[in-house]
Amino acid sequence: MRQTHVWVAVDVGVQRHRVAVGVPGQALVCEFDLDHSPEGFATFFRRVEAHTQGCELPVAVAMEGYNGHARPLDGQLLARGWRLFNVNNLKLARDKEIFPGPAKSDPIDARKMLELFSLRDELPLAKGVLGEVAVVPEAHTPLKRLTLRRRVLVNEKGRVVNRLHADLHAVCPGLAEITGAVDNLWFLRLLACREDLQKLARMQTQSLAKLRGIGKTYTERIRAWQRRAHFAPEVAYVRPMIVADARPASSS
Repeated sequence: MRQTHVWVAVDVGVQRHRVAVGVPGQALVCEFDLDHSPEGFATFFRRVEAHTQGCELPVAVAMEGYNGHARPLDGQLLARGWRLFNVNNLKLARDKEIFPGPAKSDPIDARKMLELFSLRDELPLAKGVLGEVAVVPEAHTPLKRLTLRRRVLVNEKGRVVNRLHADLHAVCPGLAEITGAVDNLWFLRLLACREDLQKLARMQTQSLAKLRGIGKTYTERIRAWQRRAHFAPEVAYVRPMIVADARPASSS
């Protein structure tokens, strides 16, 4: 296949990325490591652009880890008008099963991505591994980021709620049953109002009334629980965990 682009493959790491560059007539012209820093990005663009001089070919970049540790390099690529391809890791693994090669390493993975560029128009599997990233309107970028942030926060809350419910069930059975859901704000404020969880069983009505969201109905439920409150021995070391989980949300 006739090469119509300067091909660049980036195997994305956390602090450092591995780069392989191919030009027409030479599948692999250079390889280098790229630091995830402004200086590293400047070096990356300078070295890649050096291979476009004289041939006036556009640049196409395959990136493993697009929209993760690759940020903000991926956005800078698109801003320059370069084509960006996201490497589908599951399909890449399938490709390696069908076409075995050397053991995994960053340099080997970068070369493999470069090879997939050359096979993309001839091998359907290779085309499936490389999916082109479309340029989205600027207004969509913050919306996408906010949506991702919301999803992460919802998942985090779910993990905390599940852990809180399990801990309460283990060390003070019956306490979680006084509320419909352990993430109710009034209940979280109750859990967080004392460092010692066992002191909740001795709180007076006047003290309960000072907690926002606890009215007559919830006070009666708490008083009913207090009369039969029981704590397992491990409450001594689990109670700080319960309070730590309840306290951030209880301040809402």
